Amino acid sequence: MSPVRATLLLLTTCSGLAMAGGVPGDLQLNPLGVGTTAPLAARHAGDGSNRLFIADRSGTISIYDVASGQLLAQNFLDISGLVDTTFEGGLLGLAFHPDYASNGYFYLNYTRTGAGGNPLTTVIARYRVSPGNPNLADAASALEVLTIDQPQANHNGGDIHFGSDGYLYIGMGDGGASSATSQNLSTLLGKMLRIDPCASASCSTPYSIPADNPFVGTSTPDEIWSIGFRNPFRWSFDRETGDMLIADVGQSLREEVSFEPALAAGLNYGWSCREGNIAGPGACSGSFVEPILAYDHSQSRCSIAGGYRYRGCIQGLRGTYVFSDFCGGQIYFANEDSPGNWSFGEWTDLPGSVLGFGEDEAGELYLLQFSSISRFESASDCTVSNIFDDGFESAR
Repeated sequence: MSPVRATLLLLTTCSGLAMAGGVPGDLQLNPLGVGTTAPLAARHAGDGSNRLFIADRSGTISIYDVASGQLLAQNFLDISGLVDTTFEGGLLGLAFHPDYASNGYFYLNYTRTGAGGNPLTTVIARYRVSPGNPNLADAASALEVLTIDQPQANHNGGDIHFGSDGYLYIGMGDGGASSATSQNLSTLLGKMLRIDPCASASCSTPYSIPADNPFVGTSTPDEIWSIGFRNPFRWSFDRETGDMLIADVGQSLREEVSFEPALAAGLNYGWSCREGNIAGPGACSGSFVEPILAYDHSQSRCSIAGGYRYRGCIQGLRGTYVFSDFCGGQIYFANEDSPGNWSFGEWTDLPGSVLGFGEDEAGELYLLQFSSISRFESASDCTVSNIFDDGFESAR
């Protein structure tokens, strides 16, 4: 178990909290003016095309061309006929294979109608781009990689990302039915999963298990990477370091962000023994990784919307973790002042709910709201100084 991280509690008033000193005064959110309903993910393909792929909860993926500022008229993919959007269900996650430029594979996390008494089933599926059209996916190329029954229609998790190790990480919620699943090592619910999906045209198995997964060779499912989550709906990798920042939606008292150093396996993030930085509803004991920040449900807050650690061209914002709350609409900036010690504050308060954030190839961030996508911009403090390879920074 790694050392417990220092925890900072976001108080009921944010007026006294320190802001990042270098944030430029002209930092703003510039609306893109694209038509979308409920965008939950905005991802680049890592292929140098400067395109942003926008996954909508309904089951569509559209393409925004960053260079031209235009949304392409035709959807990249439409699986709305497969997706069940009951309660918290839908198309929840999108990730491009690190070798997408050569193999054309990308992965989805969506929910379909369940069976056997389960309202929903989580599906991790692989698709491929059409050979003759880079702006159109081959809907017939679908390969189911992994399915997980959901006992309730909420706490489905959703985000998926490839790490710097080339493996696919899948955030799973506790299933909503019981807080006991997150500490139960016999189920994939309430866990972070790590798999090596097959990236060839013919697969004997849709995925394999990385040899260094922490529970390989035990009775615990080999797919499990870490445990103790309630609903890690939006989480991300720091593209410069490979560290993981996991926003876990709380129950009634705390929302939280946890920090996982790159490739730190087998950690326990506490739910339901802990809720944020306080005791949780579960009657249990043990050693848990404390969050780097937690906040209560005052100021209309109810559900954390995790973002990214900014690595784009705005120098005063570089290294800042940007996140929000679905109900409150506040945009928060958090900074690591020294290893394990973070300070944070409110940058602005927006009307409407925040669904999440997106990141393009240059490391620029996008805010996702119902029917709206905006980009963080600063005219006075933008210096391009980074080269990125497959979504992770590469010094050249």
